[in-house]
Amino acid sequence: MIADRFWELLSRKVFGEANDPELKEFEEFLLAHSHLKKTAETLTAIGHQSLPAEKNKDAESAFKKLIEKIKDNDHPDETSVLFISETQTENKPGTRKRIKRWIILTATVSIIFLLFVLFKNNITSSYQPDKNSTPLSRVMTKPGSKTQIQLPDGSTVWLNASSNLTYDKDFGKDLREVNLVGEAFFDVVKDASHPFIIHTKVIDVKVLGTEFNVKAYPNDAYTETSLIRGSVEVTVRNRPEEKHYLRPNEKMTVANNIINEQPQIVKATPVIAPLTYYRDDSSTIIETSWVENKLIFQENETFKDVALKMERWYGVHISFADEEVANIRPFGSFTTETISEALDALRETFQFNYKMNGNEIIISK
Repeated sequence: MIADRFWELLSRKVFGEANDPELKEFEEFLLAHSHLKKTAETLTAIGHQSLPAEKNKDAESAFKKLIEKIKDNDHPDETSVLFISETQTENKPGTRKRIKRWIILTATVSIIFLLFVLFKNNITSSYQPDKNSTPLSRVMTKPGSKTQIQLPDGSTVWLNASSNLTYDKDFGKDLREVNLVGEAFFDVVKDASHPFIIHTKVIDVKVLGTEFNVKAYPNDAYTETSLIRGSVEVTVRNRPEEKHYLRPNEKMTVANNIINEQPQIVKATPVIAPLTYYRDDSSTIIETSWVENKLIFQENETFKDVALKMERWYGVHISFADEEVANIRPFGSFTTETISEALDALRETFQFNYKMNGNEIIISK
């Protein structure tokens, strides 16, 4: 049902669990059902408040705000009438009654959704010290977007597209720990008494003060840590007794085994290697070039790997009509080019065709 899918996609988006196709589906869903937009915005805003469940007064206040917003839309052409089409909003007998029932149902489902938000914020992080710890702050980026934030300790984080960073609201008082899904570049303020730790599903990275990049997308083949300055200690989650130390201009990669879109840690030995410099500009580091708004790939990547980067960079979905094209190894560097301009430039050298329908792109021979 439309209603079921709407609530499912909305909850996954708010909690940062939605993958790129689901985020795209949700955006298209709102475009096709514009009367749901206000409902989505209201619940997303409340969901991001991250209220602790044990604070009943705050929870009650949030409930009242939610209900008032829904009541404010108590007429046929507003979003409180979630799944009634425009043709059903005429003054026909029984229509107003059906609308009232939908408002009540919407309020009920919304309260259940909010309860889930309130309680989930206290249990989602595996590294919180106890059940009474403070709720998390969450920063998320959509496909095609990046953002820069400053943490309470003064550390700066650049968050790449389709990424999710969470940290405790008391961050820096006793602990400096964050959870990362996706990719981020960190410039960490040095504090020997409070080590900075990044948790991903595959590795943990511990630092004192440094500049480095962590790439941990769930659907990538590898989780990667790249060190620019300082030093880091990297631990693979299923082998905590093994500590790996990086020096400046080194990176460590750990293979992921993608099963049903969930990364499982492979028992392969982590690989430490030098950082990669762009062949046409020896001052540009490939692993961190996205921070400088440069999309770069070289011959060691297949077109299928490159397509993943382009999807996140441009907020599109790319598929291949045949495997031969997917295994082409293109190279290039893009900054302000549109997706069409980037594909046209690659097509001149690597001889392929593509069709674009909105955000959907199919590449063929």
